[in-house]
Amino acid sequence: MARDRYPFHKWLYRFLTPPFRAWFGARFQMTYPDVPPLPGHFLMICNHVTNLDPFLVGVSLRRHMYFVATEHIFRLGFRSRLIRRLVDPIPLAKGGNASGAVLEILRRLKDGRSVGLFAEGNCSWDGRTIPIPAATGKMVRSSRAPLVTCRIVGGYFSHPRWSYSDRKGPLHVEVMGIYTPEELRAMKPEEINRLIERDIGEDAYERQLPDPKAYSGKRLNLGIQHAFVACPKCGRIGTLSSTDDGFSCGCGLSGRYDRFGMLSGEGFPFTDIRAWEDWQRSFFAALPGPSDKETVYTSDDHMVLYQVAAHRKTTVAKGTLRGSDTGLRFEDRFFPFADMADLAVRLHGNVTFSMKDGSYFEMKKAGRADYSGRKYKCLFDRFA
Repeated sequence: MARDRYPFHKWLYRFLTPPFRAWFGARFQMTYPDVPPLPGHFLMICNHVTNLDPFLVGVSLRRHMYFVATEHIFRLGFRSRLIRRLVDPIPLAKGGNASGAVLEILRRLKDGRSVGLFAEGNCSWDGRTIPIPAATGKMVRSSRAPLVTCRIVGGYFSHPRWSYSDRKGPLHVEVMGIYTPEELRAMKPEEINRLIERDIGEDAYERQLPDPKAYSGKRLNLGIQHAFVACPKCGRIGTLSSTDDGFSCGCGLSGRYDRFGMLSGEGFPFTDIRAWEDWQRSFFAALPGPSDKETVYTSDDHMVLYQVAAHRKTTVAKGTLRGSDTGLRFEDRFFPFADMADLAVRLHGNVTFSMKDGSYFEMKKAGRADYSGRKYKCLFDRFA
């Protein structure tokens, strides 16, 4: 029988919390509001804005939790073994089947452990909370555990998903609600979903615009092309680039993102990230439906295709990736959108997707070269 490392995990959490609280306070201008009394164990659900969210919530609530984490951290060799020993996260494959993660969440809650979940599954690109999966309420109700809901405020501007740098400005975590198993059993799953979405819902700009707060840092613009893959001037996909000080397209469009999260530029049509995101969604929604002849909208050279199984990845092919109105074409391999179960973007650009037959794949740029995988996600959302 495997050794239960729960006492060690709790001790490590208590040992590391004070220095982490001090570090986040200094690096992000993070503050720590009072936390109401929490149940002995619980399921915590929070909005998702940065890759540091488990740390932000953990040090704010001062309670040990096992967090659901992206599957890729379980295939990093020695680092993965170290992570599993120290914090033992629950694996979830982005763009894959979530049933295994759900069963493990329920098992740990039944054992009296607390679990932390960012139900959106992905960090927000524009500071607005993403709708949660419909099955969330059913899982919460069947867990028979208390539910604690939280909201991260200021997280988007502290480190936008598309960026490479932290920014220093107001940041904190609020406990929004504490619900008993009895209260949850009296609710329908759809009602629980609405409750969660109300509690964790955040619109960074709705909060920012009436009373702007500065989020200062270096390289404020670098990476913005990971979020915005369509140029609002020429309508081409994948042509934007960025530097530390601004972003541009070969058609002549240029602009900049400032420390208040606002956009500007001569002739640039948007003043904030939300407006650009809304336009981009409309742009992809307006693309014509598939015809008899496949239409390729974007491509990337020097790509690597992996198949992932049992936390191991195997190189399948190398070459050019093309995204069209019918699917993803990787050299002589074709993955129809109609045959995909889901597709997601991990970090800035790695594309992960699962097929309806259960197979799971990841694509990324060879070496350390960077690219924006979100354009393939936008095509999937439009044509799948």
